Amino acid sequence: MAEKLAGAQQELIVRGEQVERVFINYLDNKYVVNRRYQRKLIWTIEEKQNFIDSIIRGFPVPIILLAEPLGRQDGTLEIIDGMQRMNAITSFIGNEYTVGGGYFDLNTFATTKDLLDRKVIEQRTPILDRDQCLAIASYPVPLSIYEAARGESVEEVFRRINSGGRQLSRQELRAAGATDAFADCVRQISAGVRGDTSNSDLLLLGEMNKISITNRELDYGISADSVFWVAHGILTKDQLRQSRDEEMVADLVAYMVSDEPLPSRTELFDDYYGATFPVTTTSKARFDAVDNAIRKRSPELVDLDYQRVQDALILLLGQARTTFTTLIFPNGNGGNPVPRYFQAVFLAFHDLIVRRGMVVSNSAGLIRCLTDCGKNVEIQDGGKWGAENRGKTVNSVVGWIQGHFEDDKNPDPAKVHWVTKFQNLLTNSKTEQAAYDFKQGFYTLNANPSFDEGSFDKIIETCAAIANIGKGHKGYVLVGVAENAATAARVHDLFGIQPLTHGGFYVTGVEHEAQHSGKNLDQMFQDITDRISRSALSEPLRSYVNSHVKCVQYFDKTIFVFEVLGQEGPSHVGGKWPERQGPQVKDVTPDRMGTLFERFK
Repeated sequence: MAEKLAGAQQELIVRGEQVERVFINYLDNKYVVNRRYQRKLIWTIEEKQNFIDSIIRGFPVPIILLAEPLGRQDGTLEIIDGMQRMNAITSFIGNEYTVGGGYFDLNTFATTKDLLDRKVIEQRTPILDRDQCLAIASYPVPLSIYEAARGESVEEVFRRINSGGRQLSRQELRAAGATDAFADCVRQISAGVRGDTSNSDLLLLGEMNKISITNRELDYGISADSVFWVAHGILTKDQLRQSRDEEMVADLVAYMVSDEPLPSRTELFDDYYGATFPVTTTSKARFDAVDNAIRKRSPELVDLDYQRVQDALILLLGQARTTFTTLIFPNGNGGNPVPRYFQAVFLAFHDLIVRRGMVVSNSAGLIRCLTDCGKNVEIQDGGKWGAENRGKTVNSVVGWIQGHFEDDKNPDPAKVHWVTKFQNLLTNSKTEQAAYDFKQGFYTLNANPSFDEGSFDKIIETCAAIANIGKGHKGYVLVGVAENAATAARVHDLFGIQPLTHGGFYVTGVEHEAQHSGKNLDQMFQDITDRISRSALSEPLRSYVNSHVKCVQYFDKTIFVFEVLGQEGPSHVGGKWPERQGPQVKDVTPDRMGTLFERFK
């Protein structure tokens, strides 16, 4: 029986809920994760197995704390504490890993048997003993539900629960519940570099594996080896798991927005996040200084500044066909990560690209200049890196490399090469399919390719369907990305184009289509915008799409990006009102028109 504990404004309901009911709620999308304060899935398979073993043995397990946020109408519960445990339960029931050498028997209860019969889940073998599966299904998971919870209260509860610092790393504890401009900016940049971005801060528990980093025997969406920090030998996988990458980004961002060189040491991060207790005059001054500096530049531009520098480095390393660590230490550095060397090079690039408005003019010369440069970079040893030494190191790198840069003849503070941004859009599409769509190009793939009028009409319909998800909802249609390997192979056969691959996507670009039609990319872009203007897409969405369509560069491929934003009311195409149902576009039927308009109230 549930017990209600009365409070001044909120009620706390404590109850035991059987594993079977927890799994049913999970399937019904009742559990959500707020990425403003929740970490990614990080439990190892051994930690998951030990937790399930405790359930089998009937041992008591820690209470799982959920919140029912004030004003939320969809009936979802936000996981404040216990996301790793909830995932351990649901993924074991879903046959993702074994316990005691066996997989959960899907015939144990009606819900999983139905999934098995409908071939939604495949029974893996060997199967765990039925009595143990029944013990799991009937185990009363202790749940505490914080009713009518306000957002700031949820974040404060999360911070207090984890204030002992035993479960969270120091960086995760700093970031827990921090909502100032600096913390938000670092969080967004860090997710972009890792590639685990999402279109919304709120994600279903079942979607978290798609943006979590794979560890041993757990096949999550993002391979740790492919993450920039690990792939280039800057941080280890374990450091990534402990969110040391966010410490790195915080250190870089603070330096980027400061007028003077800043020292680098762990205690300063507590000040930047407002996590120093007790608060001192000095810690408050540091917090205010970095927060005001972010606001002055604007979080959006700081993010873009970081992307510009990151993309310049990614492109350079791609051209060098090597990793960052191997470039600066070709004869090895004892296998140790090189975070401070990376900082020195990154901040030198930032000084030239962002502060001085320059661009790389001689990539080959820059690569030669950076090759084996690690032995000449003076890095202060120990836990602290003083401001004077750090500034001197950055300036020395600037002096070596600036001869391979030149003034940007077309300066644009929002200019990004779209390497990181584009990869993030591809990742976002995995957790919110309805807001994204992909087309291999504008032309047919028959023996004599021609402009595909029907496909273009579908693009316009998809724009309206994405906009009809709701007011202010943003999405994208990306043209130049093949939906599967077979389509990419067909593009290769017709045009001789070798696609770039990223996260299961095949980027073909559209240059070959422009060349085939006898146009350059500017002429092709003008043609597409003219077609948008003549389309039957309703206003004001038509004007929005037309003014926001972009022709962007991803390495050597050009992609057309149709940006969509839900307007004040529903959008239509020639009298039809399309909507997204998963990845599909369907016309809203008369009996559903009321539901469509209800989304825009």
